[in-house]
Amino acid sequence: MYPTPTERFDEFINHHPENKLELINGQLIVGNALTGSRLLLRQILHGWGAEAAIALAPTETWLSALAASYNLTLPKATSIEAQLNALEAQTKDFEFTPEDLSAGGTEATWPHHRTRQALTMALFRLAGNVGGQSLGRDFVMRLGDNGFTPDLVFFKNSGLNRLYDAFISGPTELVVEVLMPGHEEADCTTKYESYQAAGVPEYWLIDPSAEQVTFYRLIEGRYQLQSPEADGAYRPSSIPGLAFRAAELWQEEEPHPLESSLFVVEQRVEGFERQSEDEGPHWGSLLFIPNIQIDPVPISFEEFISWAPRAKFEFIQGKPLIESTPGTRNVLAMLLMTFGLASVVKLLPPQAWIQGLRQRLDWERQDADRKAEWWAIARKAAEKLRTDFSVGRLGVIGDLTMPQPLNYWSGITLVYWEKLENSWQAYEVLRDIDPDRHIVDLRQVDERWLTADQLWQIDRYLVEL
Repeated sequence: MYPTPTERFDEFINHHPENKLELINGQLIVGNALTGSRLLLRQILHGWGAEAAIALAPTETWLSALAASYNLTLPKATSIEAQLNALEAQTKDFEFTPEDLSAGGTEATWPHHRTRQALTMALFRLAGNVGGQSLGRDFVMRLGDNGFTPDLVFFKNSGLNRLYDAFISGPTELVVEVLMPGHEEADCTTKYESYQAAGVPEYWLIDPSAEQVTFYRLIEGRYQLQSPEADGAYRPSSIPGLAFRAAELWQEEEPHPLESSLFVVEQRVEGFERQSEDEGPHWGSLLFIPNIQIDPVPISFEEFISWAPRAKFEFIQGKPLIESTPGTRNVLAMLLMTFGLASVVKLLPPQAWIQGLRQRLDWERQDADRKAEWWAIARKAAEKLRTDFSVGRLGVIGDLTMPQPLNYWSGITLVYWEKLENSWQAYEVLRDIDPDRHIVDLRQVDERWLTADQLWQIDRYLVEL
């Protein structure tokens, strides 16, 4: 029903999407393409199981999605178990054919990585000398309701854009995308049109395979091709005093970052000063309440910036990890919103979804016993923290203290108020008394570092120990 751990590892390492998360037209786009989003979704489902997705939407919605997508009949006015029995009988001989999602995988090459790294380091070092700042991947540029993460941006934080803690609002003075094989459509068409419409004054496309740089300059609302000057340097109109020497990119011997002459400051400009702005939405600033339905549901920019983790894709203990467990959960939820459950259920055999729904039903039946077991662990942990680390006020938040049943993503979150010395040692002690890792977090109560979910839980459902 699922690939083996070795098969999952081989597929992820050799064929995962590019590490890039963007919000385009209300959809979570992974690796520059919707196919990449679908590929990552399937890899998450293979590694974490159908149960991980099932926990994020009501059982009734999943049943309706299965019936609609696989042309099954749901008996009316019956129990969940009876409906699962009916679906199981109808699908026992079903032969599942996986989708071909090979187009969503990355074919990143060393020249691509080398080029992006060289550009990022070279411009970062000099940006302040021409009155701005530069950032590479993972920093979001908000254009309307879209959130792009270009390979490189330069911004001045004046006029065109405003810098917030987690994103920049408005077009930056320069956007650079490094082309990757198979992603030409995204960079040369989709983003070209979006950047042009939003008013990005300079857009560069760099193709390491062809050793070619294409320069676009916005003139009267339209991009026009530009060429380097007679000395071989290109001087962007939006960044006075800066010259770019593309030929340096293709040298066989890579220069030391401090000696790179990719970018040359020909005229120093007054340094960058950040204007005073509100911090704006950021990681965890919105409650995590994804609206997951049978059909796709648009993701708002505020949801994207609050829920999306860094695009750090790893494979740990047999499953993909997108920066962290909460990050993986959030990406999974946004992918479910992007495709809708009627489409999502086609990524696994119907038997896998039925099995996952049965697991959820079993957990809900055993909820009282599971919570009792978890409370025993929480109390033991509190006693250990007080004995070994002299922790005073302690409490528990999360699903354990709330009325709904525990689910796939539930865990014990312990909170404390006084400063805890050697918190990493405390984590090690907790691992010893909780080898199955029901305790997922140990947090100091400080509004600066807690998410909206955690603050809301402390306010409404805190249980002190």
